[in-house]
Amino acid sequence: MPKITKITQQKKLRERFNLFIDGKFELGVDGSLIVKYDIKVGDEYTEELKLDLENDDRIEMAYTGLLNFIAFRERCEYEVNQWLYKKKYRDLSDELITRLKERNYLNDERFARLFIRDRVKIKGFGPIRLRHELSAKRISKQMIESEIEAIRDDYDFNQMAHDLASRKLEHIQKPTYKDKKRLWSLLQRRGFEGPSISFALQSYTFINDDKSS
Repeated sequence: MPKITKITQQKKLRERFNLFIDGKFELGVDGSLIVKYDIKVGDEYTEELKLDLENDDRIEMAYTGLLNFIAFRERCEYEVNQWLYKKKYRDLSDELITRLKERNYLNDERFARLFIRDRVKIKGFGPIRLRHELSAKRISKQMIESEIEAIRDDYDFNQMAHDLASRKLEHIQKPTYKDKKRLWSLLQRRGFEGPSISFALQSYTFINDDKSS
């Protein structure tokens, strides 16, 4: 029966270890598996142990990759699923997503809250744009509406639309209906609702294009 003759720590990836069987390199595994299977020099290297190590190491490699993926910013479950599919770990999605949720590394409600605040504060997006972008990430409608309502206490979408309109019309002495149409389209693209757009434009007088000269 083959035996484990040496266990060495990898130089670049310190959390991984190399196993040598009968003096020859066999495979690299996550350090947690050395502990899990209580692997020691002199142990027999059975086919069952080999398959267990290969399977579990694939899971740990996928999980480590996921941790790196979510480290840069908050992620939602849909984005994690897309990453797993792209990296060919789709078969592990249920197990890994459950692990992330249990450790509170993955939370769609928290994601939606941070996503909305980021888009509103930095990009000045309105509710319609927020709904569209979050729906594309498979966030539930109920969760989206709840988080949008919560942010209204801190951000006045009517005033945001008005401020944007003011900046765009600041240097136009006699805005025309063409200017109004362009501004309306801009406010729509930013995701503001009809009442907010009307509020933003109500204090301006727009003239016919043929009178602008």
